[in-house]
Amino acid sequence: MNLGREDKLNQLERVLQSRAMHGSENLKSFLKFVALKSIDDATDQVKEYTIATEVFGRRNDFSPRSDSVVRVQASRLRQKLQEYYASEGRSDRILIELPKGHYYPVFSVLESSPDSQTPTETVEQQAEQSNGGAPQITTAHPQRSSSTARARSRAAGFVAAIVLLAGTIVLLVISNINLRSHSRDAALTNEAEKLGPVWVPFLRNDDQTLLVLSNPAVYRFTNARDTDVILKNSLNLTPEEAKHVNDTVGDKFMVKHNAGRLVLSTDEFTGMGEAIGLARMTALFRAANRGVLLKQSRTISPEDLKNYNIILLGSVWVNEWSGKLPIKEDFNYTSRATIENLNPLAGEEREYGPKFDNDGRLVEDWGLITVKPNILYRNTVMVLAGIHSEGTEAAAEYVTNPDYLKTLTDRLLQLSGSTSPPKYYQAMLRVAVDHGMPTTISLISVHELKAQSN
Repeated sequence: MNLGREDKLNQLERVLQSRAMHGSENLKSFLKFVALKSIDDATDQVKEYTIATEVFGRRNDFSPRSDSVVRVQASRLRQKLQEYYASEGRSDRILIELPKGHYYPVFSVLESSPDSQTPTETVEQQAEQSNGGAPQITTAHPQRSSSTARARSRAAGFVAAIVLLAGTIVLLVISNINLRSHSRDAALTNEAEKLGPVWVPFLRNDDQTLLVLSNPAVYRFTNARDTDVILKNSLNLTPEEAKHVNDTVGDKFMVKHNAGRLVLSTDEFTGMGEAIGLARMTALFRAANRGVLLKQSRTISPEDLKNYNIILLGSVWVNEWSGKLPIKEDFNYTSRATIENLNPLAGEEREYGPKFDNDGRLVEDWGLITVKPNILYRNTVMVLAGIHSEGTEAAAEYVTNPDYLKTLTDRLLQLSGSTSPPKYYQAMLRVAVDHGMPTTISLISVHELKAQSN
């Protein structure tokens, strides 16, 4: 069977409209894009960069080294295709495959055995050919008739054996796919259960988690390579301010800096606590044999918030997305650089603020762990944030350290009064700080959050 354009388009439409692909709009867009390129023989356009920018809405500065969205979605698409052909598509004549390591789909024909000729017809035709084309008269030769019948029987048995063998191979392939899928799901579930209910939403399936690193707007010293456009909006320090900077920084800079002028930077820096928290997160996912995606908070889109489980590192002070999700929270950040308790329970304070020593150094911060739904209530978002960067680091440590995790799990179960913890919640942490490092971390309060929709 030669596959024409219409055959391929019809099969593509069958897969796109299947139950296996239902609700997977990103995967459907992915498959449609690459399949149409394959049908049109436009191989040069099926590249990771092209798919990322045209299908998944990535910016022109997309880099596969820092964003694995295409590789992750390709893996999910392969699984969906296997699921389709193992269920509703098992009788299809045309197979669509996405070979590993490639994004160019392959269309092929699934050949079915026994064709239009029956075994009896084949034997009779062979007999006619052996007699020069003359029909064989079996009634005049009983012995030959018996031999022909046996030949027909053997041929029919041979074809039946081939059909049975082919069917068995197909069933074994499908069974192997399903077993591997179940085995992978069981392994992920076991890993999630080992870490406790905090991590079940992020590890129970093979959907990749998106880590979002904050981009606070900070001032930096100007340098000799700054353009006139940058320098135009720079701020000049007074001689007294410049002297204070030089006296404070001293010889800590290895390169001579210009302490007299500052320029605002909105997308180059993150906090130390956020960076250390990122290291803790990636170590946990690596130990669970899982990969993660990483984006800057200023590049995250509403589409990301719809399609991924997300971990946001940093509060609303430095991560604008942490306050834009649809659920009412008990603990909120205020313009006074405090955390307000809108629903204080017995013994709880109405407001929590940082403390400083006589030299202005931070000695106590507050961290907040918030677990809530994403925009569509399909995936889960975890926000790990402090009033200062030290509080963010402490929150990240609390959900990755086994001892702290056990304490949090016990409190969650106690809060729910059952064997299942609440789905959404906030946990308040008191964080002792010494020379910019969190030391003692104490769990002060846990509140369940009620979703408006499920």
